Amino acid sequence: MGGVGETILTGVMSTVVGKLTSLIEKKYTELKNVRKKLEQLRKELVAINLALEKLAAMENPDAQAKAWAAEMREQAYDLEDSIDLFTHHVDHEPMDTTTGVKRFFRNKIRKLKKLHYRHRFAKEIQEHFDLVNEAHGRRKRNKIDERSFCSSSISCAEIDPRLQALYVEVEKLVGIEKPSNEIIGRLVGKNLAKGCRIVSVVGSGGSGKTTLAKQVYEKIKGQFSCAAFVSVSQKPNMNNLLRDLQYQTGVKEWMAMGSCSDLQLIDQLRSHLENQRYLVVIDDVWTAEAWQYIQYALPKNACTSRIIMTTRINSVGQLCCTSDEGFLYQMKPLSRSDSENLFLKRTLCADEDRFPIQLEGIKNDILEKCDGLPLAIVTLASLLANKPRTKEEWERALNSIRYMHEKDSGMEVIDKILTLSYNDLPYHMRNCLLHLSTFPEDHEIYKDILLWRWIAEGFVTEKQGFTLEQVAESYFYEFINRSLIQPITLVPRFGMYTVEKGCRVHDIVLNFLISRSAEENFVTMLDGQGIPSSNQRIRRLSVWYNSIHAQAVSRGTMNLSHLRSISICDVGGWTMPPVLDLPILRVLDIEEYNDLRILDPDGIIILFQLGFRRFCRSNGVTLPAQTRNRIVDPDCILSLFHLRYLRFGGAMGVTLPAQIGTLQYLQTLDLSGARVTQLPESIVQLKRLMCLVGYQLMMPDGFGNMESLEELGNLDGCNCSINFGEDLALLSKLRVLRVTFMWNRTSDLGARKESLISSLCKLGGNNLQSVYIYDNVGGGDCLVESWYPAPCRLQKFIHISKYSRFPKWINHSLCDLTYLDILVQKMEREYLRILEDLPAIRVLYLDVKEVAEDGLIVSYGAFRSLTCFQFYNVDGPGLVFEGGMRMLEWLRLGFDADKAVSTHGSLESGIGHLSNVKRIGLTIRMISEGENDPAEKAVKSVINGQVNMLPNCATVDIGFSRRSRFSPGRCSGWSHASGIRASTSGGSAASSAAGGAGPRRRSQRRSSLSASITNLHLF
Repeated sequence: MGGVGETILTGVMSTVVGKLTSLIEKKYTELKNVRKKLEQLRKELVAINLALEKLAAMENPDAQAKAWAAEMREQAYDLEDSIDLFTHHVDHEPMDTTTGVKRFFRNKIRKLKKLHYRHRFAKEIQEHFDLVNEAHGRRKRNKIDERSFCSSSISCAEIDPRLQALYVEVEKLVGIEKPSNEIIGRLVGKNLAKGCRIVSVVGSGGSGKTTLAKQVYEKIKGQFSCAAFVSVSQKPNMNNLLRDLQYQTGVKEWMAMGSCSDLQLIDQLRSHLENQRYLVVIDDVWTAEAWQYIQYALPKNACTSRIIMTTRINSVGQLCCTSDEGFLYQMKPLSRSDSENLFLKRTLCADEDRFPIQLEGIKNDILEKCDGLPLAIVTLASLLANKPRTKEEWERALNSIRYMHEKDSGMEVIDKILTLSYNDLPYHMRNCLLHLSTFPEDHEIYKDILLWRWIAEGFVTEKQGFTLEQVAESYFYEFINRSLIQPITLVPRFGMYTVEKGCRVHDIVLNFLISRSAEENFVTMLDGQGIPSSNQRIRRLSVWYNSIHAQAVSRGTMNLSHLRSISICDVGGWTMPPVLDLPILRVLDIEEYNDLRILDPDGIIILFQLGFRRFCRSNGVTLPAQTRNRIVDPDCILSLFHLRYLRFGGAMGVTLPAQIGTLQYLQTLDLSGARVTQLPESIVQLKRLMCLVGYQLMMPDGFGNMESLEELGNLDGCNCSINFGEDLALLSKLRVLRVTFMWNRTSDLGARKESLISSLCKLGGNNLQSVYIYDNVGGGDCLVESWYPAPCRLQKFIHISKYSRFPKWINHSLCDLTYLDILVQKMEREYLRILEDLPAIRVLYLDVKEVAEDGLIVSYGAFRSLTCFQFYNVDGPGLVFEGGMRMLEWLRLGFDADKAVSTHGSLESGIGHLSNVKRIGLTIRMISEGENDPAEKAVKSVINGQVNMLPNCATVDIGFSRRSRFSPGRCSGWSHASGIRASTSGGSAASSAAGGAGPRRRSQRRSSLSASITNLHLF
């Protein structure tokens, strides 16, 4: 499989070369011959890196090449460890408060230690140089590059994994009828325009794109004068592909043309197809360039021709949807019922009266693991079809997913398809993808946690004009674009009541990544499969939900001296190794742990346990007085001097060490699960800290000195220093800010808010991009006029408070604003026009108390970029759409039915004009006695009539806030209509009826609504 471990190494090698270059430029390397050795070593590594890049580009490097690459990987890691330890010992100057003679002698001792470290480093460099030289010479003697190239060139041609999808029997297909009919309706349905229409089918590898396109093609090709089905692949031969198109579409001269250029073939095809009604399927397109090249040969005539394109790259699929005639179909996983039917058909069990009861549990495990992915189901079922129906055989098939990269595992087809996607990634992104193997199955991963871990691990390469987080974010969205991870929305971590972005990894993809990571010693999982030997160098350790072998870590049977990263979650009885044995640890991520022990340097075992006081009482345990009131000795992390990432994701009672400022390399401190509020004064010494997040943080004075901070929050605006805005204003690199005013327990609240506004005015002209303000105590009007000048780079603004006036600083000059969430006392038409003119707005949440007396109308063609829109005006008439809004996919409206009729003349709000909307949620307040009330049925009929006008088969959820005819002033709660949960809607209804809902309740409604659209790529 191509580029197996070499790609991991190319990233590590680049980092090492960069550090060597930096080291050469520093004066403290001027020991005898050290600088010269460093320069020679750097040149050797550059040459090796070039050789590795060649190997990584090969499809099938031989075993000798892989072994050499693995050796170089370990050598690069060891060299980087040596450099990191040396630079720390030489550069680190511990705080010294002594004076006089004692200080003199301590300075002398430090100088002697530094001299010792320099001599030891010189010896290590010589050893590294000899090892690299030896490996480089062995590569030349054995001609590894030439052998691998020849092996890759003359290897037997592999079977195309698409053949199975192209020639599958129709009777074996399951769950394809509905999607094929939907696409056929788009292609040859009634009342279609005469122009050329293009449909792109987008989905991950193995999701059934080719099968679906082939079935549609076979069903409708008889309605066209000519038809063709061609496959592109990753590295297409365009000349052969164009000839294939000519042959299938009936170009008579194709055989006689001989050797022709691509241009000649394109001209010939265009001339032939210009006046014909043709159907062409272009399968498995990987790049935008390939698609654009092919479509030159396909004229957009007026003969109702049709083109189907399949791809696993979302951005490529969207290329065909730029015109009104384009349509993108996103592949969906098979339902549980269809998955089971497909599995039974392929295992030849469908015709039996009863499925073997002893295999029922394993069958369910297999289907859960496949999670609706057709290729995985078919592959495993085919593996079992000819095997004895015993529990042992079926369990062996289930376990084969772990070893899909091995020959004769039966999973080679899946491995091949996923390898194509993996090898198509740029080299610098592959480590980030492999890093996902550190998370367990079905884990919901927060985007920001993932990005900052990538940065701490050194996987993210610098790019001029962008921060490291922005570069990492581009990697995240590229993985989504390539269908390698699935985007989801998650509950908030910072008490802000706004949903957060995240992802999950399909089990089949995860097992592919785990097998790759294990093969390359990228990560070690403690999952019950056995303890690594003491000779194995563990670089990254992941411990999730398992304590069977965890005690081996503390017993010293594992070599952890090279450990760079450790992830721990919910592990009982596990003892963390002494910190002095983790000299190069960069990442410490502890999440949702229970009964986790940390062994501090003094040998005291301290319990990490949410209920540990109850545990002590029930077991008669008495802890030392100095540890009774805390769960962890805070000083135990101070020896981790290379720590870059520290997260406590689920521990109540964690106390940060008073001298946390000594962790000078720390980049991320995540306290979102620790409930730490008061931060130590020394935290202001963390000059490299880029991300500081938690819940209700109270910053010490002087935090403006933390010059690298890019993300900060959630700050407690009521309990921070009254002048905290002065420090905020000094954070010139700050991009994300979260502030909460939760409890009005201070008499100087106005001064605190003015301090915040003053800092926002300064930060708005720097790098500030996202602002979250949660104001539970009111007074939101301070943000209406005071923000001047307007924040030119602002991309996201969320202000959850009581209803306030429309902010005057919001205008068309905010050209980067994509996300806006505010509560407005009265929305005038002029304010709506201002919002319509925002050029980049994609997500808009408006909670409005009142609207203009003559109502609000969204202009035709407004909001050209908007994908998600909520207008909640349950006490008023809502608004009406004239049309346009081509990008809108999700819509949520709340209005009063009686007021809508009196203001707009009817309940027809213009939803039928929103051609691309996929999900609609309506909250309607009206007088009704229940779902059988004729008035309520009439409202539903009007709404459904508008929805039926839409071409996208949009789903609609209708909820009612009912007022009794006998008690018009009271609201009787929400209905269960169309799947709206009464518990969620009921709270909102009661708030709306009372007319004074607090910000917490409204924001909870917003979060629950947003969480329901996880399948739409809106955020």
